[in-house]
Amino acid sequence: CAKVITGSNVFAHIDDLKSLIQGVKNLLDDDGIFVIEAPYFVHLLHNLEYDTIYHEHLSYISVSPLVQFFENQGMEVFDVQQKDIHGGSIRIFVGRSGRRKIESSVELLLKYEEENEIHSLDNLNEFAARVSAHRDELVWLLKSLKRGGNRIAGVSAPAKGMTLLNYCKIGTETLEFLTEKSTLKIGKYSPGGHIPVLSDDDLIREDIDYALLLAWNFKDEIMNN
Repeated sequence: CAKVITGSNVFAHIDDLKSLIQGVKNLLDDDGIFVIEAPYFVHLLHNLEYDTIYHEHLSYISVSPLVQFFENQGMEVFDVQQKDIHGGSIRIFVGRSGRRKIESSVELLLKYEEENEIHSLDNLNEFAARVSAHRDELVWLLKSLKRGGNRIAGVSAPAKGMTLLNYCKIGTETLEFLTEKSTLKIGKYSPGGHIPVLSDDDLIREDIDYALLLAWNFKDEIMNN
């Protein structure tokens, strides 16, 4: 049996989570651990990461619902770590019930989520209003740059970027093209807006004035490149 089973950035893609956990329990040693990592719903709300809401992401992960979910499956969350990747993620450690000491990190995040009412309808409605306002601000900024005679392109073409572009209705009237390192995407078009995808080299070759960075979770690396 496995001592450790891990799943990074896949747990939130799975529809039948009960079946998944049954499989994990079948494979896991009695004292083994299941470790998952996923973007943290708290950061999605606070940092307005609405572009991460798209078809692959069936769940938006926070600690309190997961604690209850795993309890119902005969398992328990015994530790949680926060990570910077993907705009702020959590790494969740799970074992069979009663096998391990519950670390203080679990209680701290449960308390934080309760005090900040992250699942309340009022907070979610406020998030929706902030999303709408952000769309208006971004579109106004891009149109202002365009009216000033500037050439604008999008850098990278991740799934989150397609959510942003389609929700904000940003197309070829604003962005001349998108750039990518991935040869799977170069030569293709963005869904919805039908923006051509070129090589990263074209950002320099075409003498672009401004770039809209769509893969913001890798901004440091992209900007250094």
